[in-house]
Amino acid sequence: MQCPKCGTENPDDAQLCHSCSFTLASSDKRQSKHNYKKLLQVFFAPTALFCILALFLKPVPAFFAALFAFCFAIAAIPEIIRINNKKKKIRIINVIVIMVILIPGPLFAVIFTFLSIDAAPIPNDYTIKDLKSAAPQYNQTFVLLNNLSDKKSHNSGYAIGFSTKDIVMNDEIHNIFKQNDLQNISQQLQENEKDILLLWEKAQKGRDIFTKLDSFPEIADLTKPEMKIDIYYLANIGHLVFLYQSYICLQSCKGNHQIAINELIRLDSIIKKMNVNAHSIIIKLLCIACFAVDIQTTNFIINNHETPQESLLALKQRITPLSNEHTSLRNSLMFEYLILKNATINASNKTVRRNPYFSPLKLNSSLRLYRNIIDKWIADEENRIPPKEMRVWPAFYPNLLVKTDNQGKFPWYYKVYNPSGILLVGIFRPALERIFVIKKKLQIHSDMLQIVLNKRLGEEVSLKALAYSDEYIVDIEKRLIFSPGPDGDIGTKDDIKLPINLELLDWKN
Repeated sequence: MQCPKCGTENPDDAQLCHSCSFTLASSDKRQSKHNYKKLLQVFFAPTALFCILALFLKPVPAFFAALFAFCFAIAAIPEIIRINNKKKKIRIINVIVIMVILIPGPLFAVIFTFLSIDAAPIPNDYTIKDLKSAAPQYNQTFVLLNNLSDKKSHNSGYAIGFSTKDIVMNDEIHNIFKQNDLQNISQQLQENEKDILLLWEKAQKGRDIFTKLDSFPEIADLTKPEMKIDIYYLANIGHLVFLYQSYICLQSCKGNHQIAINELIRLDSIIKKMNVNAHSIIIKLLCIACFAVDIQTTNFIINNHETPQESLLALKQRITPLSNEHTSLRNSLMFEYLILKNATINASNKTVRRNPYFSPLKLNSSLRLYRNIIDKWIADEENRIPPKEMRVWPAFYPNLLVKTDNQGKFPWYYKVYNPSGILLVGIFRPALERIFVIKKKLQIHSDMLQIVLNKRLGEEVSLKALAYSDEYIVDIEKRLIFSPGPDGDIGTKDDIKLPINLELLDWKN
């Protein structure tokens, strides 16, 4: 050991310099310094190095770097404890180093990087090609649909020949059908005959497009799966369907039964062609709403005592019950999944650009979670066993169950792992769940219409219900056939009903 005062070399165990008698450092202190130097070189340096690496690596290698840092930190603890220092202050500092600096840093790095690892990408995921679509030669029908709108005009009805006042008048006439008394509806339609015929003439442009669309065996939907869907023609389809309903029912009242049947068959044909290939859930909902108007119109003609037998037989032949193909939501469910997929990819790219080393949104895990939901819904739609659920966790994570509870909430541990993904799925899921109820109501409406038509033709009918009750109910007093809605209670707002002409149908109970 070298004397710090005179520089003379002394034995390592010397306590005094043999040259100048300067008191040298004790062996305990020297050993303590040696131990701290060893700690710094063997444990602290690698711990710090791996922690720093964890900040700049991708999630998987960052996790293992953080894990190595944590292991070195744990290994340093017994070495710190073994350092022989009798001073209480030094012992307290050692405890602080362990509890505040050495362990929390690497432990946080392990947890942080562990939670940043995403699941694997979905193999052979859905694409736009998986959707049912019209043959390419009918793509021009999508152009025709878009001709029903004028993006440059502030008036949505301009493309079909309507002014703003015409739209208001058309809607007011449509409100006539909200009542359940068929006789009152007939009377009010005839009172508004001039307005209905005037609107019919003004909508010539729109009706011509409808006629062209009906000449094709299929109607294409080329809508792309994007968050913002510009479907300007939807409003005008609604205006035209309302007008067709008023015009057809008016012609039925005036005894022009062949005109009424021809226009009704054309309207029904167009709606069914649009519906089969519909991509967006918005277009699907429009088709469902148009089907409801179609059913209402057909029911009016059936209950008109002047409608001849041949017209009723034409209705039975051409206005067929809605098939599984017409009510299927497969296209729309897959399309909405593709929208979420594109939205999630865009959101993920933005977060990665901001922080390439950690993203709160797990792209692949989010898509796997939503895909599992969609696949189950599609399987339920088609009455088949759903495919095996895809794993929503990284490969070396425990495969914890991720199911919603009775309130539709996901487990807390998945919320911690993928909070942004839960938020995205939570936005899309409730809107899609509601369409199943709307679809079921439409099926019941269609089923009741067939019962009324068969009854009008003098055939035996069964009131056995599709859902919500064992049988449909014929209310003699209110002159309705109806089904309690999803709530199962009679006389509530969600009842599904059709007005009927009791004298004509001769329902005794």
